[in-house]
Amino acid sequence: MVTSFISAAAALIASHPNVAYAAVFLLALSESLPIVGVVVPGTAVIMAISALAPSGAVTLGPLLVAATAGAIVGDGLPYWVGHRYRREILKVWPLSRYPELIARSEMFFARHGDKSIFLARFTPGVRAFVPLLAGMLGMPPVRFYAANILSGLAWAPSNVLPGQLTVGGDI
Repeated sequence: MVTSFISAAAALIASHPNVAYAAVFLLALSESLPIVGVVVPGTAVIMAISALAPSGAVTLGPLLVAATAGAIVGDGLPYWVGHRYRREILKVWPLSRYPELIARSEMFFARHGDKSIFLARFTPGVRAFVPLLAGMLGMPPVRFYAANILSGLAWAPSNVLPGQLTVGGDI
């Protein structure tokens, strides 16, 4: 059953590579969204899609662009929400149900300051909450987006290239 699903997914991607690029964008974006980012296995699926690049089903360049753009937009959305609504957003479901994740993310942000945006991108769990907290705690947009863009540029290759290399593809 799993083999047939993987075969069907690979066939879909081979015949419609734009679906793969859109999926990579949406997966990278969703990993940065509070709550959603904790449950979506974006990294694993991105690596699986990128493993199709050596076969020619997808192209490495657009995969990197999609992953980078998704990561940057994904962190930017919760930052904007936090910046706009401040602490009021924590009273809203589903955030109100996860005070321990909020507390862990807030400690992470307090401990690492501006570099927390970069570090959180590579830290499961807090990744989905640190941008929101950065906005809530008043991190200036210029500092946030500088760290966000740099981390997105580092994160995308770290998630796309391993998939490419696992099947012996060239970079």
